[in-house]
Amino acid sequence: MKNKFYALLFVVLGVTLTLSANTNPRQIQVNGKVICDGKGISSVVVTDGISVVETDKNGVYTLASSSECRFVYYSLPSGYESPVQDGVPVFYAAIDASKNVQQINFKLTASKLSQKNHAFIVMADPQVQSIEEFDLLKIVIDDVNKTVAGLSPQIPVHAMSCGDNVFDQLQFFDTYKQVIAQTRLPYYQLMGNHDLDYNNRSNELSNRSYSDKFGPEYYSFNKGLIHYVVLKDVFYYGYSYRYLGYVDENQLQWLEKDLAKIKPGSTVIVALHIPTAYGESKKEDSFSTLLSNSVMNSTALYKILSPFKTHIMAGHSHTQWNTVLAPNLMEHTHAAACAAWWQGEICVDGTPKGYTVYTADGDSLSWYFKGVNLNKEEQLKVYPIGSDSLYPDCIIANVYNFDPAWTVKWFENGVLMGEMEQYWGNDPLAKSIYVPGKNKKYSWLGVGKTHHLFKAKIRNPGSAIRVQVTDRFGKLYEKTEIKK
Repeated sequence: MKNKFYALLFVVLGVTLTLSANTNPRQIQVNGKVICDGKGISSVVVTDGISVVETDKNGVYTLASSSECRFVYYSLPSGYESPVQDGVPVFYAAIDASKNVQQINFKLTASKLSQKNHAFIVMADPQVQSIEEFDLLKIVIDDVNKTVAGLSPQIPVHAMSCGDNVFDQLQFFDTYKQVIAQTRLPYYQLMGNHDLDYNNRSNELSNRSYSDKFGPEYYSFNKGLIHYVVLKDVFYYGYSYRYLGYVDENQLQWLEKDLAKIKPGSTVIVALHIPTAYGESKKEDSFSTLLSNSVMNSTALYKILSPFKTHIMAGHSHTQWNTVLAPNLMEHTHAAACAAWWQGEICVDGTPKGYTVYTADGDSLSWYFKGVNLNKEEQLKVYPIGSDSLYPDCIIANVYNFDPAWTVKWFENGVLMGEMEQYWGNDPLAKSIYVPGKNKKYSWLGVGKTHHLFKAKIRNPGSAIRVQVTDRFGKLYEKTEIKK
């Protein structure tokens, strides 16, 4: 069966590449200028998604493009802002395929605040399927606004999506934009598998509805000392709702050109939908699971990113986890803003619905998870003895944003007993809520396993139990056992 699937996939990819190769693009020259307050801005990177050029000392560029390219766009330079329309930065313009030569200018504004220190919100998978669910998304957006209001007024803030903005209902893109515009932040978008045109015949045509509303599916921008890249890593192979995690060659070549403008050793943020590395355990990973839940050609992507200090931002899984892929490469997979498809307040791994807040101090990054309508100190949950039938004499802790630099310790009657044992399993509350076949809306919805669970065997039942965790930045969080 697997061999047949491989054969089908290779045929589909081969047809896709052949179709692309057989097109006859017509050359188009795009000339233009990038300005601020009437003055040209030099060294601004401009692209059509294939060619990459820079503006001269007067802000002028010339781009040899083609009728195959839909947009010309720039990589926002540090110290500037793009116009924002309905919450979305407009850093692009459509190429007129009927004109062999055309003029496209871009007007930027200077940032009112220094961008050296800045913050950004990363939100994944709002995945709205109905008008009624937008009321639920508005609650999340209200929480984001409260969080941003609590940040320093001296630092600029932007937001980033990790895709699945809607749940196959592409007619809701405009409504989605209206809701995210309420953040009053530049909110950079990307495509998830539920943002695709599945009624089109190929991957090349799967982005039409998205691009009509949000522009290019891959691009870059700069804030302070950090370079941001947005990629499309969902490859639709033209059959039903099937897709795989894959970064196509056009993007890889463009990324090499884009990053050639960035000094090695710089901090680079890469946002995409499907994580490059799937899950926290390989114990149960089948080929079909890996195909649609991880980037199959991740090695090529990692090689391109290897000269930089890189953080990859992903979504897709409706769970929260962090993966240290190399000393200079870390992936953050974000819990869903909709939790479990708006069917409860927690994701399938027990993480509350929420988002992550990142702060850039120069080229250094720090972060914390923020649950919706929860205090930022709520970084874990502690379950009493008997909550997990596999470990009936243990307390259980779920540490949502754990990574290997964290420590998880426990106290019994005020005495430090040591570090808790990490294990792969189900969050007790999520397991009780998300029972396959019994969910009120989706019969397929079930609990998901996670590796940010910890257990400890209690010596004396009835003791006062306290769990203390310390994150990689030295921030301490505590929680006492929840009694049944």
